[in-house]
Amino acid sequence: MEPREVLELLRAQYHDFLNCLQVISGLVDLGRPEKIKEYIRQAADEFAARGRVAKAGLPEIACLLLQFQAEAVADGIKVSPDLQRASEDTVPETAFLQHFHRAAVAQASESGEERRLTITGRSVPEGYALTYSGPFAWEKVKEAVAETAAASGVRIEVSGEEKIMVFLPVKDNE
Repeated sequence: MEPREVLELLRAQYHDFLNCLQVISGLVDLGRPEKIKEYIRQAADEFAARGRVAKAGLPEIACLLLQFQAEAVADGIKVSPDLQRASEDTVPETAFLQHFHRAAVAQASESGEERRLTITGRSVPEGYALTYSGPFAWEKVKEAVAETAAASGVRIEVSGEEKIMVFLPVKDNE
């Protein structure tokens, strides 16, 4: 990740935090203590999920997912990543993910609807699996990235209309 991209990611995180403070301030002004507690709980859950992404032991994937989360907002996509900690020897290939994320955003942009996308990650024997859940045309996304996936050794499985799994192989250490 380039320094410019890191700064953009930090700016987005800072912006989100300030937005939370602004909402809480507005709720205080309106005298809505029950809404304040509910909003703080939701915000804490979102920030905790970001923390789990950062602590998953996969800095390359974490950066790409947090960057995707920040960029997707402009296209009306709310991305919620949550990664399980990777095993010590797992260093998945990540070059493919940027291409995959661009294809997902392009597909979502065609519909013009607001979209919610949940991304969960876990270690699997062949590397690391990311499951993307949300109302996207995943078959179209899979078609758009099929060639790049094959060249990268990435396996993709579409499961129903609202789920796609991306299996990232472990990088060669040579």
